[in-house]
Amino acid sequence: MSQPAEAEEAVKRLDGKVAIVTGGSSGIGRASALRFAEQGARVIIGDVRTSPREGGESTHDLIRAAGGDSAFVETDVTDEAAVGRLIQHALSRYAGLHIIMTAAGNVGPTGDSLNVDIRDVEKHFALNVFGSFLCAQHALRHFRRARYGKVIMVSSNFGTVGVARIAAYCAGKAAVIGFVQALALEFGPFGININALCPGATRTAINQDTRADAEVQQHWQLMTPLRMEGAAYIAEPADQANAALFLASEESRFMTGACLIVDGGWAAR
Repeated sequence: MSQPAEAEEAVKRLDGKVAIVTGGSSGIGRASALRFAEQGARVIIGDVRTSPREGGESTHDLIRAAGGDSAFVETDVTDEAAVGRLIQHALSRYAGLHIIMTAAGNVGPTGDSLNVDIRDVEKHFALNVFGSFLCAQHALRHFRRARYGKVIMVSSNFGTVGVARIAAYCAGKAAVIGFVQALALEFGPFGININALCPGATRTAINQDTRADAEVQQHWQLMTPLRMEGAAYIAEPADQANAALFLASEESRFMTGACLIVDGGWAAR
């Protein structure tokens, strides 16, 4: 006998799951953590700051206020000991871990590549590439024993195409995709899904100054074929969070080593 419609609607897509979201205090990480919690996940926020760049209440406080279960663990993802503590906190607090999303990152050095300081490139790679790998590595030790896990590594559509004057960013995000593809092959036999979320231009606080540049706006409009309601050419954090939810849920159970590009068609050019 089929369940009543209201009973079916009560089943949430991440019921019973425990998720870690690094960079979850702001931007795409924040929106994804909130979306995961809405769908029943218990969410641990790993970030170097508690307060969101957007202002307002912290992500974990918002989740709790809505009746969810969440915790904050101060985490520098470039520090392996800190990453280990983050994973252990999830296992100790909730006796399990099912999902990790690596959303901690930055734009890195920009401008004429001939004048970029290699030390700034190293810092960018430490956060965006090595930090993502460290988080995945520590989570995968548990996932392999459990023979289950969802790894969502945040890359970018610019990890799939070249863009002038942000060479370090493009290279770093491409490296994340390389990790995703190699790790998917290595850990697929253990029932673990490892995918990249590749956002395009998204309305977050971290790129507020960039978005205010009229020349940048014109270029983004030119490169984005999709027009949404109001002729919008830029994604909202919720658009990326919905894609992350798909990757975190059982709806993506036969998907691994893939790049889910959410960029309004930029990379299709």
